Amino acid sequence: MTFQNNDTNKIRQELELGKIPIAIKVSNLVKRFEDLIAVNDVSFEIFEGEIVGILGPNGAGKTTTIRLLTGIFKLEDKASIEIFNEDITKNLNKYKINFGIVPEVSNAFSDFTVLQNLKFAGGIYGFPKKKIEKRSKELLEQFDLIDKMHSKTKTLSKGLKQRLNFCLALFHKPPILILDEPTSGLDPISVKIMRNRILQLKKDGKTILITTHNMEEAQTICDRILIMNRGKIIADESPDNIRERFRSTSTILFKIDGVLSNDQKTSLMDTFDSIKEINEYYSISSYAVLKDISKLYNYSKENNLEISDFKVKETSLEEVFIHLIKEDSISMGGLEK
Repeated sequence: MTFQNNDTNKIRQELELGKIPIAIKVSNLVKRFEDLIAVNDVSFEIFEGEIVGILGPNGAGKTTTIRLLTGIFKLEDKASIEIFNEDITKNLNKYKINFGIVPEVSNAFSDFTVLQNLKFAGGIYGFPKKKIEKRSKELLEQFDLIDKMHSKTKTLSKGLKQRLNFCLALFHKPPILILDEPTSGLDPISVKIMRNRILQLKKDGKTILITTHNMEEAQTICDRILIMNRGKIIADESPDNIRERFRSTSTILFKIDGVLSNDQKTSLMDTFDSIKEINEYYSISSYAVLKDISKLYNYSKENNLEISDFKVKETSLEEVFIHLIKEDSISMGGLEK
């Protein structure tokens, strides 16, 4: 089952009233590789101006979905794709101009300078010389690459190469950006710079689809996330709302001074059903934090135990992600409980 939140429902209601146009509408995507169904009847919508993240473990179908969307793979069965209400199913190549794609691995020519790469891109899109020069300068300034314009691409750091990738993807001013792991392998400063630029592109009106393994990134920049597993979308919600769904479960972490006897440890384990011992800590999964804290306090007093280093940890987006993937895999018979 795919989960949808109140925010998504509200957006859909506004959509029905004509307030928010759909940028991308994907229906019934399927991709088979012999006996493997890599993408299994996937449907979703992305609204204009949204940043939507696709998350999932390796082999979930994220990259295959992107390749179907961008025409790298041929559509099968009854699959259809609409871009701004235009059905592009039978003519994907004609509508590729709507996409700017930033791959995880740079597609710039390594022996070209930064400027040469931009001019080459302009030529591919059929821009006249003066327009190529103007657009190149705009992008070099926008991504702070003026000082590197005559440097060969192979001499650039990964962060600078990624900026160049964005310049190439944006050269023809596409309304939709598709970003494949845009901050993978970047240092923390470059990550922050890149995320800020992605958010600025949203402010500039771009619709952005991003694949990422980084939960912090999804939490920081995505309006909505699609979680994929085994070729299907198993969740479609805003990051905050998907965390809220599981926020009722918190984790109580604490240490006990001294060494417990076997009888004391057995008694503790019997008193708290969900307790686990993790290195030096004990962990209690709690649906009623205040009640369980009170219970733990009373138990420690009654049994002369000294509790130390006590803290309560809320469920993170990463933990929710792992929970959903595990739950879906169990329901499909892929994992043991």
